[in-house]
Amino acid sequence: MGEALVSAPWALLVVLVATVALAEVVGRIGAARRLGPAMFVILFGAVLANCGIIPSAANGGPIYDQIFATVIPASIFLVLLEVNLTSLRRAGGTMVASFLVGSLGVMLGVVIAFRLLPMQAMLGPLAAPFAGMYTGTYIGGAANFNAVAIAYDAFGSGTRFTAALVVDNVMTEIWLLFLLLLPLMLARFARFGGAAAMSEPDPGAAPQGDARISSLAVAMPIALAAAAVFVSDAAAAWLAARGLPLPSILILTTLALAIAQLPATGRLRLGQPLGVWGMLLFLACIGASADIAALLAARATGLVLFGFVAVVLLVHLALLLAWGWWRRVDPAVLAMASVTNIGGSTTAFVIAEANRRDDLLLPGILVGALGNALGTYAGFAIAGLLGA
Repeated sequence: MGEALVSAPWALLVVLVATVALAEVVGRIGAARRLGPAMFVILFGAVLANCGIIPSAANGGPIYDQIFATVIPASIFLVLLEVNLTSLRRAGGTMVASFLVGSLGVMLGVVIAFRLLPMQAMLGPLAAPFAGMYTGTYIGGAANFNAVAIAYDAFGSGTRFTAALVVDNVMTEIWLLFLLLLPLMLARFARFGGAAAMSEPDPGAAPQGDARISSLAVAMPIALAAAAVFVSDAAAAWLAARGLPLPSILILTTLALAIAQLPATGRLRLGQPLGVWGMLLFLACIGASADIAALLAARATGLVLFGFVAVVLLVHLALLLAWGWWRRVDPAVLAMASVTNIGGSTTAFVIAEANRRDDLLLPGILVGALGNALGTYAGFAIAGLLGA
């Protein structure tokens, strides 16, 4: 793909912000309301990137890098300010169990896909490490993918490593879109647990209290989020330097939960909408990561890896659905467990927002953090097993 039509940083930001606004409008029209803005903003981002209008987010850039590094954690912080801690009691145990079942499904799927497809013939000695990389990323996230890749020097594999990254990005986006529909499909089966009633917010409703919005009402949550991101990053770096590695997202989550319990936090009326807007901006970037041209350029390697990931995801889904059928698990909980497996904790918002289930956001983020801790170990275990 050649140079994008819109490549200047500020122009790119304008297009991304406009994409979010368009998705918000479309996601509130008629039957589209059942899908919500999250699905449409991912689709719009993918279309814009693959039509050459904006650059692919997979290649990074000043705007994309800042959104990934700053906007995502700040938005998570703001959304969590309205989380009720009773959500852990209601969904926590079932969420953790569902997440672990999904993780087992990923590991089983990797082993089955490795045996079914010509991974050894296509990748040679890197076949087992690639299997370990996909295990890590679909239990924890990109950090686990990279940890296994570094250990086996997979970065030096050139186009094969690039193909692995592109397949991961494209398949993750397809899976996110599928999971947005999953609760709607499973709702037809009484065997699955009943979902909590979804509220239908009135987009034209005025905010509670004084209808006027002051600059302070906007500045306070933004300033608080910026300070929280700075403190969590600094604390994580300080702890890591002393041999106590702790993901900054866990520190940020802890700060958000502590602040959320303060009575004054209830007056930050714009925290939630600002957080939702930031997460939709992130989802536009997720959509723009699906570089179809790069996937096609990978040819045979890309096709094998595409089939490999497809088998992994199908086995993961089959095991998760069997668990949900047996234990009568709420479809939204199953979707949240799967999205945090495949997409990581930052994608928990996708399911929470689409199903209007704020009670699932915190459990989703926490099991995503658990996946970050377990993913690398699982990746190395699978790579060692298949490479033996």
